[in-house]
Amino acid sequence: MSSLRQVRFLLCKDLRVELRKKESLVSMAFFGALILVILNIATGIGKQVDAETGAGILWVAVIFSSVLGLGRVFAREKENGCVAALLISPAAPWEIYVAKALVNFTLMTLSELVLVPVFYVLFGAQLNGDPLNLVPILLLVNLGFSVTGTLISAISAGTRRNEVLLPILLFPLLLPLIALAVKATSAALAAQPFSELLDQLEPMAAFCVIFAAVGYLLFPFAIRGDCSDNYESF
Repeated sequence: MSSLRQVRFLLCKDLRVELRKKESLVSMAFFGALILVILNIATGIGKQVDAETGAGILWVAVIFSSVLGLGRVFAREKENGCVAALLISPAAPWEIYVAKALVNFTLMTLSELVLVPVFYVLFGAQLNGDPLNLVPILLLVNLGFSVTGTLISAISAGTRRNEVLLPILLFPLLLPLIALAVKATSAALAAQPFSELLDQLEPMAAFCVIFAAVGYLLFPFAIRGDCSDNYESF
């Protein structure tokens, strides 16, 4: 079976399970919307917020809600003792990595289809930017978050404190990407020319490429370490 077919098979398997149960997707969308509502109350209902504040609010909701889904990436395999089965399957470790990253990317994108409209309903009355300018920013953050988070999720999945260790390891790595995303989103919400966004989009794309390469190289060791930990626990 070709690599593309292997990735597609693994991706469809995980998405089929997720869309049937909707555990991660519903949790991500609900938690993100709840954060937006709370921040709307905290800043004052109907009170005007500037573009910089709005950008920070949006990314707080997106990033914190996305961690919920990320923590479930290998949870089902670990709970069912199937991590070893993944390794002895015909799929290469890098194919598993790509498929899991695409699952995370898809879940983040679907949850943002809920969160971005909620954000505009609560905060968008005073924001003049074209919402379509947010699309490349969201997609790059989703990609960077997915390629980085999938690797960190594989590293932390074999630990007993996975839910605690995952954000501790992940957030420091994501800080450059989040900082660039907030700055780019602020420019987009303030209706600045799209050319102004390119100054942030280019290093964001570089971040994605670098961490995708790091994930490709380190994921086989991370997943095999997780498998060894599972064996030792028996």
